[in-house]
Amino acid sequence: MALGNKIAALAIVLSSLFATPVLADEVIAEYLAWLDARDTVNSSGVKLGSFGQVLAQDRANYHRFGIRQELDMGDTVFGSRDMRAKLPKLYEAGRRVEAYILEDVMSGRGHYVLVRVMGQGGRVTRVDVYEGAG
Repeated sequence: MALGNKIAALAIVLSSLFATPVLADEVIAEYLAWLDARDTVNSSGVKLGSFGQVLAQDRANYHRFGIRQELDMGDTVFGSRDMRAKLPKLYEAGRRVEAYILEDVMSGRGHYVLVRVMGQGGRVTRVDVYEGAG
């Protein structure tokens, strides 16, 4: 075996010894929510500019203000103001909704969504949003 090949083989072996295992994200929680016109404005009545903000307002409506649509489910993650404030960035880091769902929600027509809260070791890293069924 040539010296170059031995060095390459040694590098592969050493990198596998010191590699940090990658942990897969796991589902921490999930909930279904009907997002409509009530969720597209903040508590001062100002129109929200992003879907992530709408997700946060929906959870504020649910947990803080008791505004719950018939199809809304609770969650064990976004009861605190601090966690709700993270929702826009968590949404940006996760799976985004299809354009027609975004249009339905932001226009106030409403849409049913499944929000899957993902993370590692109980730490939330992203939210993935899908069309809800129901």
